[in-house]
Amino acid sequence: MKKIILYVDPDSGPKGRVFLHQIQQRLPGTRIQVCQSVDTCVTAVCRKRPCMDLPILVLFVAGLDHLDDLYRKKQTFIDSKVVMVVPEERTENRTALIHRFFPRYVAVMDDRYDDLCDVLNKMMVQ
Repeated sequence: MKKIILYVDPDSGPKGRVFLHQIQQRLPGTRIQVCQSVDTCVTAVCRKRPCMDLPILVLFVAGLDHLDDLYRKKQTFIDSKVVMVVPEERTENRTALIHRFFPRYVAVMDDRYDDLCDVLNKMMVQ
């Protein structure tokens, strides 16, 4: 059974809480591990078992500083299926930072996350 590891930026505030609620509500019965620090995220990814499928890593990142922290640990995530959730405002710098993770899907922070949940459901089946 596939596992989803959710990293929620500690500075995300109410947007992060809404995101967690939406994901847990729309993916019932899914093994979801929530991480609120880069270190716990790295530990969760490293704890995968060889017989298990690769984890799906969802990075909900509100600030560039946390994106940099995650990027320093990128080698840990190299075998994971990475999905990113980022703020709506896009700059060239932020877009470049996001694409350094080679995400399979990039979503924008909103209150619905319909498309994101559809993508995660399809990734769980594959």
